[in-house]
Amino acid sequence: MFRLAFVVMALAACSAKDHPSSTAVDAPVSTHIDAPRTSDGAVTSDGAVTGAIDPANDGTSMVTETTASIPGATSTHTLAATIYTPSGVTAPALVVISPGFQMARTQYASYAHHLATWGFTVILTDYADSGFFADHQLMANDVGAVITYALTLTPAIDSTKIALAGHSLGGDISVLAASGDTRVKAVVGWDPVDGSNPSVVPEKMTSFTAKLAVIGETTDGSGSFACAPSAENFTQFYASAGSPAYQMTVMGAAHMDWVDDGTCALCTLCTAGTAAPALSHTATRRLNVAWLRAQLFGDATMTPWLMAPPEVGAGKATVTTK
Repeated sequence: MFRLAFVVMALAACSAKDHPSSTAVDAPVSTHIDAPRTSDGAVTSDGAVTGAIDPANDGTSMVTETTASIPGATSTHTLAATIYTPSGVTAPALVVISPGFQMARTQYASYAHHLATWGFTVILTDYADSGFFADHQLMANDVGAVITYALTLTPAIDSTKIALAGHSLGGDISVLAASGDTRVKAVVGWDPVDGSNPSVVPEKMTSFTAKLAVIGETTDGSGSFACAPSAENFTQFYASAGSPAYQMTVMGAAHMDWVDDGTCALCTLCTAGTAAPALSHTATRRLNVAWLRAQLFGDATMTPWLMAPPEVGAGKATVTTK
């Protein structure tokens, strides 16, 4: 995500100060989170909603939130995670979400909960190793281990409907994980940034068979402290992906607009955007649901929300597809 030592040190400070470490495994706790119980469309057998409702809004499923310790890819480490389980859904699809560099999983809780209201079981993890020189391939292998763990859950996951998502480094890790795991059918990258440990684009894209959607910004692509350098940003992932693939560019957005709490010190290090972060949040929630339902379920009612989202009509975003 970042290459300069100054920035790296600031990231560590942000993580320690603003986001308590998640390496300690929480005791299992379950909490019901309210979700809207009505909609403008019909409820499907998998708990989602079709018709007029905007997928940026919550679906109809109640959500149970559970903390867990998940075995990693090696016998020497575990992953702290939160599992979001939708009510009333048999054989739900699975989404595993990976955070950005030095970001706690709590920064992406809103996206996980939103997806779960649409009938997805969502697992949001921390990295076992959040150090500056962490092995990205091991992180990707851990994603595979999370999928294997998820397939033991109740209600049973539909093993043909597995997807990944993530922000910045998390988007990179999601693509890297999918390139080596054919169980993954779709990926959504939130302003993903490629790294060099190993480099993913284009090196790993030849074995990437999942259907890719990316959403990103162009504010932070240049300069000494660019958080999403143009040569490594979301457009490079899209360019290397096979068809079908989807790219949304959010005008005036900034790289850290994808976190839930943009007040941390890290957020001030990246170039500030001119758009309100809510623009990226809303567009991303809609894309997550629409892309994953379209690719995993063949849900044609999602096509208009992908091809002509409100942000495009208002001149706040552009869409490219192939």
